[in-house]
Amino acid sequence: MKIGFFAASISTLLLVVGASAAPRGDANGDGKLSLGEYQAARLARVLQADKSGDGKISLEEWLARPAAARMKGDPSAIFKQRDANGDGFIDAAEAEALAKQRFDLVDANHDGAITDEEWAARRKAAAATTADDADDEQSASSANKN
Repeated sequence: MKIGFFAASISTLLLVVGASAAPRGDANGDGKLSLGEYQAARLARVLQADKSGDGKISLEEWLARPAAARMKGDPSAIFKQRDANGDGFIDAAEAEALAKQRFDLVDANHDGAITDEEWAARRKAAAATTADDADDEQSASSANKN
C-alpha cells in the first residue's frame, strides 16, 4: 500500500492512503490471484507463442520466443520436460498444470490466493531460476506496480 500526502489547504495536510493496483489477471478485482485467474493469465501468455493458431505450442514456436534465448539450460530439453504427454506440443492442459505448480510455489501460505507480498517473497527467493521463470515474475512485478 502506498501512502502519499495531499495538501487540502495551506493549513491542512490530509493523509491519503491508496490501495495497490490489482495484479494482472485479477478478474474479480479482489487484489489477489486465485488459481483459476493465474492459470488463465499464464495460458494466455504461453499461447502468445502460438503463431500457427492451433491452440498449442510446437518446439519451433517455443524456440522462437524471446525468452528461449535467455533460458538457463537447453530450451529444447525444457520444452520436452513441459511436454508431459510427449506429443511434441505444449497444449492448454500442460500449460495449466505447469501454472498450478508455479501457483503452489508462490502461494506460500496455501490459502488459494497469491498476494503482492507472496509475489515479492517469490521474486526475492528466485535468484537462480530459468529465464522463463524470471519472465513470469517480471510480468507479475510490473502488474503489481502502482
